[in-house]
Amino acid sequence: MCDAERKARLTAICHCMQESAGHHAKAFRLGYEGMQANGQAWVLNRMRVQINDYPDWKSTLYVETWVQMMRGPFSQRYFLLKNEKGETIGSANTFWVVIDAVTHKPQRLKSKVEIPVIDQVPPCGAADKITSAENLQKIDNHKVRQSDLDLLHHVNNVKYLEWMLDTQSDIKATRPRQVDINFVGEARLNDVVDIFNEQQFYQLKCGEKEICKAVFSM
Repeated sequence: MCDAERKARLTAICHCMQESAGHHAKAFRLGYEGMQANGQAWVLNRMRVQINDYPDWKSTLYVETWVQMMRGPFSQRYFLLKNEKGETIGSANTFWVVIDAVTHKPQRLKSKVEIPVIDQVPPCGAADKITSAENLQKIDNHKVRQSDLDLLHHVNNVKYLEWMLDTQSDIKATRPRQVDINFVGEARLNDVVDIFNEQQFYQLKCGEKEICKAVFSM
């Protein structure tokens, strides 16, 4: 979970947030099993993470999460990240879409159970739609392996972030103050994902199909 300088990796923090979201959704029968029973699944569409202070090795990270919006197939979930003193060290926004598990088309939530909605927005604000950059240069590629896949048999969203961060030669560049990511496609086993870059903008593609794009702010 930590890098070579004993700081929490951004990817590890994102995994912690997803675990927290999963536990919260499960409490309302809207976790993986509950959604699977209805032939549906949650997919992440947009994410913004702001980190003011990356936790150190052996420290404790506290994650608070709540749903701020539920409308049709769409849901917006926020997070607060706190240290052992209860101080806020970061926050995040995630925008989710309910899809049919077979067709992968957006679909209204079938469950009659509702997660309480709390109209509270932390410092990070909402994740934006990202405008593509010009003059992109291909800097790397990655062949999708079994360890990259999630329960829906496509690449887990945190893996895309990991691949982008792994293109950095400076370890401090792997700890951005803010990252915005839009997930617009999916990659599967044995796909080759090309990574393009222009300054702080990244784009991942399978052939001509765009998979995701991101902006890092240091």
